[in-house]
Amino acid sequence: SHVSELETMQAPRSETTLPLFVDLDGSLMRADAAQEQLIMALKKPQNILAVARALMTGISQTKRFLAETEAFDVTTLPYNESVLAYIREAREAGRPIYLATSADTIIAEQIARHLGIFDGIIASSPGRNLTGEAKLKAIQAQTNNGPFEYIGDSTADYPIWEAAERCGFINAPGAAVKPAQKAGRASLVVNDKPSLFGALLKAMRPHQSAKSLLVFVPLLFSHQYGSMDLVLTALLAFFLFSGCASAVYLVNDLLDIEADRVHPRKKKRPFASGTLQPVHGVFAAIVLFSTSIVVSVSVMPLAFTLVLLTYVVATTAYSLVLKHYSTIDVVALTGLYTLRLIGGAAAISVSLSPWLLNFSLFFFLSLAYLKRYIELDKAKDGRLKGRNYSSDEIYIIAATGIVNGGLSVLTLSLYLNSEFVRTTYASPNLLWLICPVFLFWIYRSWLWAKRGKIHDDPVVFAIKDRVSLLTAVITGAIVVAAKYVNVQEYLV
Repeated sequence: SHVSELETMQAPRSETTLPLFVDLDGSLMRADAAQEQLIMALKKPQNILAVARALMTGISQTKRFLAETEAFDVTTLPYNESVLAYIREAREAGRPIYLATSADTIIAEQIARHLGIFDGIIASSPGRNLTGEAKLKAIQAQTNNGPFEYIGDSTADYPIWEAAERCGFINAPGAAVKPAQKAGRASLVVNDKPSLFGALLKAMRPHQSAKSLLVFVPLLFSHQYGSMDLVLTALLAFFLFSGCASAVYLVNDLLDIEADRVHPRKKKRPFASGTLQPVHGVFAAIVLFSTSIVVSVSVMPLAFTLVLLTYVVATTAYSLVLKHYSTIDVVALTGLYTLRLIGGAAAISVSLSPWLLNFSLFFFLSLAYLKRYIELDKAKDGRLKGRNYSSDEIYIIAATGIVNGGLSVLTLSLYLNSEFVRTTYASPNLLWLICPVFLFWIYRSWLWAKRGKIHDDPVVFAIKDRVSLLTAVITGAIVVAAKYVNVQEYLV
């Protein structure tokens, strides 16, 4: 028999009760153990060749390799509460309960011990991948070909449902559910999984595209927004950066699944909550990356494509390595913001002012530290999992971020004294109004973060906050007015 009995959790048995067998991936829990372990293994470059060799030996051997290579935190997995409640009810009735899964035995035993509700497990082992017919035979061997109930979720469970006396369906195909319901064999039907498209769209975080609006800044300050061709070019640059950014968010969330599950807010993200499987995220990321690069190579200036490729490399390096090191991570985030500015300039073939680059360095560094401050302030155990920060450093982070915010406005004021501004704008002195506007927004944001009123990325906060949006509108209006309105004419 391929049943591994757990000696520490034997349940009362009854000869007259129907044994219950429960699938793991997609049923008892919303995640897929093997897929997540594969992602975890590939996070470490030294594992890539070993994983490739394991895959060549077969699925079951790969599952064992992953189970032995990567520690799997079973305490934070997104378990299905409806299934757990059903199992506990069956256990109270004295029914024997088994975890029947295609996951490796090592993982199955860890989960069974953590939950403490199973009499035994049926799981995969090297040379035997228990899915479909293979799992059915193992179940029949355990029951001596007697009646049983099975809870599953996928098309691979069809032969088991057909042989079962009673069937449980967790977000299962309607073609399997309806016949069982009609025959009175359906014992549990749960349909609570969001659509794949909806989950994928959420994981892509379209609201974060607000960061890519930075590509329009060079167009604004070059005052060429009257050219429809350049506006359309900047708009395409925006979508290309947004596509790459969404791909990065998918990759980042895939790599951060375990860390996100212990975060009070991030645990609701699609991968962490199990509403989106890693395989779908990997496919979507590849499509987004490749489409963005192909379109850029085809229709955009070479300089823009090089900037976009640099952005892709930099964001990948950040997701894989840099975000795990304090200070380096915020500098990297600052660079990613600045690359959007450089990309916007490259798209419309204009030069960026050194003053604007200096301003972006200080301003975006302030935002990066603000992001870390918010995350650390909300960390339950005083540390950010996957980040090299602790709660006793929060005041240093705040001080550094606030100082850099002030330096950004100082840099802006120096730029306003430059010869370029005096000869480019009809009313250059109007631009000084931007300084108090920026100071207001920067220090208000830090104050609100201290008060716990910013619950997310500061950029996300800004696009939802009416005061922040008004600040952006006022800034844009000041720049346009300074360019075209000669205030002195009205004062004379």
